[in-house]
Amino acid sequence: MPSRRGKKSKFKKVLIPVLKWVSAIIPVCAFIYILYYYKQFDFLKKREVVKTETKVLSSGDSLQAGIGRSDDELAAKIHVTTNEWHPVGGLAIHNLEIENTSASLVKSVEVEFKYLNDVQAVLTSKIVTIKTPLPAKKTTKVSGLSVGYVNNAVVGCDVRVLSAKK
Repeated sequence: MPSRRGKKSKFKKVLIPVLKWVSAIIPVCAFIYILYYYKQFDFLKKREVVKTETKVLSSGDSLQAGIGRSDDELAAKIHVTTNEWHPVGGLAIHNLEIENTSASLVKSVEVEFKYLNDVQAVLTSKIVTIKTPLPAKKTTKVSGLSVGYVNNAVVGCDVRVLSAKK
């Protein structure tokens, strides 16, 4: 009479690998179902090609380019005569004197601040729009201008007027 022990060992030899495979497949299937449920398979879809079209509305658009040139000529007539600055808690606070040598009132000026380290290499550069009106043929003092965070290694600052608007 054959023993029952042989049948149990055959059952264990089959059942254990089946349970291992099932325990590995079920979490993977659950993960894929969750991705499907929350619509996370967008990367499989083809993306639409973006098409752009340029239309010329009128010939008056080129007029804006001519206006830009006059702003550059106006910016050449505006100079920063003095620039005193000091860091306060990591912020750079500037006191500027801006000289307007043009014959017209300037409403706003874009100024570039280049912060330099001890070997005069540029660490960071910031552009600030100053909306203080600058009267014609006069020097205007702008004090307490905060430019933003600067590095502790900054030892100098170069200032340049980029553009001006009437």
